[in-house]
Amino acid sequence: MRSMRVLAIIAIGGLLLAGVLVDIGDRAVPHRADQYESALVAPAGVVNTWFCPGGSGVAGIAELTVQMMNRSDERRTVTVSVLPGGSAPQDLSTLEMSIEPRGRVLLQPSEAVPDAEWVGVMVETTGADVVVEQILTAAEGVGRSPCLTRTAGSWIVSNGATRLAVEKERFVVMLLNPFPDVAVVDIELVADVGRDSIDGLVVPAQRVAAVDITSEVTVASTVAAFIDVVSGRVAASWIQVADGLIAGRGIRTAPAVPGAADLWHLPVAAVGADRRDVVAVSNPSATDTAEVDVEIIPEDPQIDVGPIEITVRPGRTALIDLSRQARLDGIGHFSLAVRSLTPVPVAASITSVTAAFADADSPADTGGTAAAVAGSTATIGADGAARRWLVPAEVRDQDGATGPDSETGSLVIVNPSPAGIAQADVTVAGNLVSSVEIGPLRSRRLPLSGLGSGHFVVEVDSSAPVVVGREVVGLTSRSASLGVAVDQPVPIAGLR
Repeated sequence: MRSMRVLAIIAIGGLLLAGVLVDIGDRAVPHRADQYESALVAPAGVVNTWFCPGGSGVAGIAELTVQMMNRSDERRTVTVSVLPGGSAPQDLSTLEMSIEPRGRVLLQPSEAVPDAEWVGVMVETTGADVVVEQILTAAEGVGRSPCLTRTAGSWIVSNGATRLAVEKERFVVMLLNPFPDVAVVDIELVADVGRDSIDGLVVPAQRVAAVDITSEVTVASTVAAFIDVVSGRVAASWIQVADGLIAGRGIRTAPAVPGAADLWHLPVAAVGADRRDVVAVSNPSATDTAEVDVEIIPEDPQIDVGPIEITVRPGRTALIDLSRQARLDGIGHFSLAVRSLTPVPVAASITSVTAAFADADSPADTGGTAAAVAGSTATIGADGAARRWLVPAEVRDQDGATGPDSETGSLVIVNPSPAGIAQADVTVAGNLVSSVEIGPLRSRRLPLSGLGSGHFVVEVDSSAPVVVGREVVGLTSRSASLGVAVDQPVPIAGLR
């Protein structure tokens, strides 16, 4: 047990077990009220605020860059607050930036607070036209994820690893406190090697704290973090880096899951000889067991695959290695629905690792990954669906310049309704580029190279609530994430 840690520096890594299903050990769970808030919160109101829990400074293991993209035809002005973290006290820095119509701005926050070991960012903008992402650059590659649009009082990170010596895995949880009052956090760590906790962690006002899980739970092939904010509210994300034979090489980052729900959708999944996708299902209940079905949603309506049935005991996390599921062989890309059959809400996310391929024909055997790139990704599930989404995208040619000459990922639209049909219009820069019909519990995948070139924002307008995700393949890495819902989400579990 280690108590009263203010900041923990360093980073994190790796992942993935070779098992079909892993049941992580018990954790001591305090009594907590079952209060549910949607993981999807649409930017709404006069001022939109984005929280990027962040990464390291220039000399650290995952340098933070913030990308802001304007999908409107008008110039937008944003106010950026750079929140420092680390052992040296430093004040936050505030600046205003202008984004041209249909433009893009990259910000290196460490330039504003050069002595900070860790940095996070808060972006405030008017309207719902600006999309904000965080990009982390490490020796192992590049990871990216959308910034958050709210803070919360509890968070779950389901699947990290800390085999530093063998797999060079380093695992860091980022906590951003944008408020003028101190936040206090308790973190319970449940790993395959045992349990630990960090109690009374202080996150100073208008600061970011990096919690080094690698130094708390060593040599764990899987570890989950259950975060309770006992005073205040924070935004949370996590960083995992790895470079090993089992874990693969890459960096991934994703928001933590801000709660539990009865039904989640994971839009991006695949299996293949050089790809391993692992679904993590966490049960935060102190007393109740969750019976869960992981349902397969193929793109081909002629394919019918039975669900994967699992039991998740109280305070535990179950991992399902999709590459070990023979029923998924040969079905190509698919989406997933994680459904709790008992009245016990769970949290769901997915991680994915791909290896580099020996020849150009190999990607056909990897679930259709777009380029011969080793990479690592993480995506949280969507517990809500919406009619309007924004998705940042980029298309690069084989020489690294942005252009339409190579397949660099996909846009995925999922219709979570068991009965209704969704008609989705896809536009870029105000121009309709595709219109697709999606049947009940089906998904459609559109290549990004067919939608635009360079850096652009994809807009999805649907006749019915849908879930939208994207997978982007770069020159040396790949990433996957949900899009950004820009109208009020509705709970997927209530759709008919």
